[in-house]
Amino acid sequence: MAVRRTEMTPAKVAAPASTARVTASGRLLALYAAALLVCACFLPWWRMENRAPQYGLRVLWVEVSPLAVAGDVKEIDGLGHYVGMRSIESMAQVERALAPYGMALAVACALALLLLKGGWLRTIAALAVMAVPLGFVADLWFWQCFAITYLELTAVLHLISDRIQARLIGDYSVAQFKVHAEFAAGFWLALVAAANALGFLSAERRPAPRAAAPVQKSRPVETPVAALASLLLFVQPAPFATGTQLEVGPACAHRTIASALAASRAGDAIVVHAGLYRESLVLDHAVALTGEPGAIVDGGGHGTVVLVTAADCVVRGFEIRASGDSLLEEDAAVKVLGVDRCTVAGNRIVDSLFGILVRSGRAATLRGNHVVGKALPLPRQGDAIRVQDAAGATIEENTLEASRDLAIWQSNGCTTRRNVVRRCRYGLHYMYCDDNLFEGNLFEANETGGAIMYSRRVTLRDNRFEGSRGPSAHGLLIKTADDVLAEGNRFVDNTSGIFLDESPSSLHATCVFRGNVVGGNDVGVTLQPSVERVLFAGNAFVANRVQVDVVGRARGEKNVWSDHGRGNFWSDYVGFDADGDGIGDTPHRVETFFEDLAGRYPAVGLLRLGPAAQALETAARAFPVVRPRPIATDDHPLVAPLPGLAANAATDASRLLVTGGALSIALALFAAWRARPEATGASA
Repeated sequence: MAVRRTEMTPAKVAAPASTARVTASGRLLALYAAALLVCACFLPWWRMENRAPQYGLRVLWVEVSPLAVAGDVKEIDGLGHYVGMRSIESMAQVERALAPYGMALAVACALALLLLKGGWLRTIAALAVMAVPLGFVADLWFWQCFAITYLELTAVLHLISDRIQARLIGDYSVAQFKVHAEFAAGFWLALVAAANALGFLSAERRPAPRAAAPVQKSRPVETPVAALASLLLFVQPAPFATGTQLEVGPACAHRTIASALAASRAGDAIVVHAGLYRESLVLDHAVALTGEPGAIVDGGGHGTVVLVTAADCVVRGFEIRASGDSLLEEDAAVKVLGVDRCTVAGNRIVDSLFGILVRSGRAATLRGNHVVGKALPLPRQGDAIRVQDAAGATIEENTLEASRDLAIWQSNGCTTRRNVVRRCRYGLHYMYCDDNLFEGNLFEANETGGAIMYSRRVTLRDNRFEGSRGPSAHGLLIKTADDVLAEGNRFVDNTSGIFLDESPSSLHATCVFRGNVVGGNDVGVTLQPSVERVLFAGNAFVANRVQVDVVGRARGEKNVWSDHGRGNFWSDYVGFDADGDGIGDTPHRVETFFEDLAGRYPAVGLLRLGPAAQALETAARAFPVVRPRPIATDDHPLVAPLPGLAANAATDASRLLVTGGALSIALALFAAWRARPEATGASA
């Protein structure tokens, strides 16, 4: 019997492949295919980027997956309307409705590979998984062909319809619009899942080994290469290793910075000794370029002095001067183009059109630079710092003077701290950006301290906007912005401390001003008629000629002037606090007879801020025959500034009183001195 059992053992090993159990490699491939398909459901499968002249440098994008279409769909539909294309949402509606069920079926087929014992059912399940990426490509191609074939003949650019081609990947143009298309991560995951399904069929169809005797069990040798390859989609390249150090100077092997750059490799450091280097530089690989005190790079008045075209570069410690003056070429002291994680720190930049220009690069760091603009008329000047399409930038501890703007455009998630901007056009010029923080900056003696426009979720904390004087000067201008939080700032000695227009612009958005000092301005807060739902609470309005002004005949009572029973401190509040709780017992009404009169008769506005306006206000208070409409009403005014604002408010008021008193005494003494000789001559 023992011999018979020995003879029967090989018969069990040689069982038909159709009834064999799934191998360990097959199980891993099937499970991994199912997991990849699940992950792909939450990722974009195809991405298209569009650049159009009317959007400047803003890149419109749309991402397509089997389940959804996301991105700037409305804007791209508007561009497609020029050539007669139908809207994106109107296409592939049936496919998007069935896609959730199709993806669920594909995942179920991938898991079914573990249960099916072979034959044509297993093959059909694997083919269903492989059909997912192929079906997506076929459907996307069909709808692209459909979109460019059935165009509206009444479109503005319908005459170029014969030159529009359907392309799923690559760069191409449609009239004046530039398009870039590519497959995204979700598609590649689905493609790897299909490769896993194909590998499963290959592994499980191998015939079982024929052996006459029992063999030692060995580990499966089939490695899921496709599964491993999918991990590479998420692997980031490691930073370059630390390289060697090269030195530049009169007594060194390299006498010019350009020769050291040519001899360097990625990861090297170049130290430049003191001296004057008349050259223009291009950093086309990752290097750290450091200047010792006295190292000067002079561009000779032509082009850009330092051009950075490689990621992870550092430019530190130089005096950089004499760029060109072409606005068309955007000549700059330091220009960073299309690369990430670059640092420009500790430099002094003079006589340059643009100081530091960063475009289309992420996570740049600009720290501790001193920029003085080129001596040109304002229309021909460039920006001290411009960050454009550069998300995640850090701008800290820079000093910018006599230039155009500190400009941040189309750049989300930036941090701007402890900078000083003086004698510029816009201390801060901020547009089309979201989720940015401005903290501890000083904007002084600029035409406008700061302009926040067309942006969302902006935080301004502990900044100072001072000395912006002129016919249309503002400490801070906010236009068409949503969810702005301004707290702990000082708006002092401006023509208009805060100017609000169409903010918030969205129905459910807000703007909040909390704990700020608004003092010594001609107008504390100027509101356009479209402004409503703005919250002012805990602020100190001190010694402004007009505390709040609403343009036109609108009223500022559409906004909120107190929060949870606590309003603002008003230096002209004449109420009382009988119970000593720090809150006035009567509301504070911001009302001015002259402004009400100017709202009714705009021509009277010519007398604004003059002695006639003051005389009318004095007469209206002394003889309140006609009571003007209140511009704003604070139902819970504070009788003293909040503890953190008391010192600031007192300092601002004291400075204004001292300045006004000193000026009055000086004028009186001057008048007496001029009158003395005339009196002497008359007595003689």
